[in-house]
Amino acid sequence: MTYTEATDWLFNQLPMFQRQGAAAYKTDLDGTWRVLEMLGRPDLRLPHVIHVAGTNGKGSVCTAIANALEVQNLRVGLFTSPHLVDYRERMRVNGSMPSESWVTDFVSKHRQASERLEQPPSFFEWTFGMALCYFLSCEVDVVVLETGMGGRLDSTNIFPNPLLTVITNVGMDHQQFLGNDIRSIAKEKAGIVKEGVPVVMGRMRPEAQSVVLETANRLGAETHYAAPAETADLEGHGPHWPENRATAHKALEVLTALPFGKGLQLPKVDELTKDGHAGRWHWLNPTPAGAKVLVECAHNLDGLGGTLSAISTLGFSDLHIVFGAVSDKELSEVFELLPVEAHYYFCAANIPRALPARALGKMAEQAGLIGGSFASVREAYAAACAEAKPSALVLVFGSIFIAAEVLAA
Repeated sequence: MTYTEATDWLFNQLPMFQRQGAAAYKTDLDGTWRVLEMLGRPDLRLPHVIHVAGTNGKGSVCTAIANALEVQNLRVGLFTSPHLVDYRERMRVNGSMPSESWVTDFVSKHRQASERLEQPPSFFEWTFGMALCYFLSCEVDVVVLETGMGGRLDSTNIFPNPLLTVITNVGMDHQQFLGNDIRSIAKEKAGIVKEGVPVVMGRMRPEAQSVVLETANRLGAETHYAAPAETADLEGHGPHWPENRATAHKALEVLTALPFGKGLQLPKVDELTKDGHAGRWHWLNPTPAGAKVLVECAHNLDGLGGTLSAISTLGFSDLHIVFGAVSDKELSEVFELLPVEAHYYFCAANIPRALPARALGKMAEQAGLIGGSFASVREAYAAACAEAKPSALVLVFGSIFIAAEVLAA
């Protein structure tokens, strides 16, 4: 088996939410437990875990925590999702992905046992189990886990006694699974809070905060609040980084007060980095004409709104927006956020869930957004770069998968 064959099996044979949507969603953790049992329960040999949930920013917070611990001579396993370019991005130890041969050997070794399970595991369940095995093989000191969706029913929510839990914020996203209002979604996110385990809260809406506090109080989990965010550096790290950095810093502060953190030094806030977390306020090389290019994975209302608000202050004379979406996403409120004066390049990512470019273009036109429809992300991006003048900004966003294809080009 080659690496390509191994990853093709993972992508094509296992139910995958990112590609298939609701058909791959699990409403319990039974599949996760079956995979972990099949793999010999690697979770039981990884006692030090930091668990992070939230609607936006959780990947950046996880990366910042991991980076801060790595420089203090700890071996840190970092589990994030989704990947943008390489499947192995989902599992790293001190920034390094497993080798292609390690992944190939792992799939070859466990594929038949997986296929004999009573119910086929999902892509995420399988990948999570693989990541824990990789961390175990690398003898990590601590694992930083980003939830995939929600929290209560997420595959990562299987550690009964993590070092601490973190909830970055709560916004409207994945309502078909998590609930149709902020309090319902907050309840799902708060499902990672554990009895007696400290919880760190980022800045969030009062109605979300009250739900998390209620859960923490019921479980006797000491609550800590991130400090107010400093002013954003829009030319550098973007509008969301100050809040994410403040949340990561508070998590590290709490960690240094625990027995595990004895001897660790608390870095200054401005020393934290999100290096290694691509696709978030990610500047690419300018176009041949000199237009700037920004790739942003923001795809829900809070993320899109924050991104567009920040861009409006940067002073670009015109915007060329490469935009795509998945077919199961409600777009009416998204269209209300998008600037009508921008030039749009509608496209569809190469996944089954993608909304066809022509259908997206027609829906956008009804909302007053005018642009062309393209056969691929690559063609849409090339057209935007070719048409953007030196004073313009080419913005790639709307879907993680659109950003991923541009970064992979």
